[in-house]
Amino acid sequence: MKRISLSNTGKVTIFSKLTLTVKVVFPGHLCCCCPVFHTMARHSKLQKQVLSLFRQFLRAGQDKPGFLPRIRDEFRENSSIKKTDVMHIEYLYRRGQRQLDQLKDVNTKQLGTFSKPKAER
Repeated sequence: MKRISLSNTGKVTIFSKLTLTVKVVFPGHLCCCCPVFHTMARHSKLQKQVLSLFRQFLRAGQDKPGFLPRIRDEFRENSSIKKTDVMHIEYLYRRGQRQLDQLKDVNTKQLGTFSKPKAER
């Protein structure tokens, strides 16, 4: 059985006889199957909820033609919202949940949009 430990200095000790120096970038973990230090993104609760909503939309839209591009475009368009604008993100999240419920309805054939009229030139 191998014993692997990682010190704060970035040195990995295996069997206490062999010491390797690795570049440590926190947060992350040392993979047990390869000598590579993997970094992991830490997401807030709201970010996890939004990602989950996105996955649910993709699953629900698979059976309905034309929905996947619209779903991706909508999320991509709103991805530029600052992470600090929590109220706006929560509003969009709740709106997305309502739209997801509509999408899951078997009678839904298309989603309507409300768009601002273009200014006359």
